[in-house]
Amino acid sequence: MTKVEAIKKLMEENEGIASWNLIYEKIEKYYPEAKKSKEWKAGIRGVLYRDVGKSFKKIDEGLFSLINFDENNYLKQNKIQVTDKITEVKIRIGQNFFRKALLKKIIECPFTGIQNEKLLRASHIKPWAKSNDFERLDINNGFIFTPTFDLLFDQGYISFRNNKELIISNKLDLYSVRLLKLKPDNIIRKLPIRGREKYLEYHRDCILKKD
Repeated sequence: MTKVEAIKKLMEENEGIASWNLIYEKIEKYYPEAKKSKEWKAGIRGVLYRDVGKSFKKIDEGLFSLINFDENNYLKQNKIQVTDKITEVKIRIGQNFFRKALLKKIIECPFTGIQNEKLLRASHIKPWAKSNDFERLDINNGFIFTPTFDLLFDQGYISFRNNKELIISNKLDLYSVRLLKLKPDNIIRKLPIRGREKYLEYHRDCILKKD
């Protein structure tokens, strides 16, 4: 199997689309020799770019698909309602891709233990609007939470230290803290930290609400 064929198989396995992160992570499944050379990532990029317009097409920065990928059908199948603006379509596809990729790695909310995907949200640690193209699709830039904790994290009312300790903003009223049973410095044991340290540093510095 060639590298092009391997990338095709990888995309077929993932609804016809893939990010660089996913390609780098999964390519060995179909092309075992992929990472043998020192500059293997550059080699993979070169192979894909040479076949853009033939086997693949570029949907957005860092996100590619099979040449016959139907954006509108993808949105319809995933029940995503958008306008016909190209930019919004790209954002919706990218965000949905990020969510699905993250759910394959994190199957439950670390606070509630809920695993029902309909009740879970993918939360960027470094916000989409502040992230570069790589960071937007990097699953290490995300957590899975139920809606209440997603909102708390997204709005900067809670954050985490690298040892999984919960940080509660003093901007969150004590009544809400009690009702939510939040405890400062509590260890959130099921929270995945490895690989997310740099994003959490950004969240603590720039998103967490402070005096």
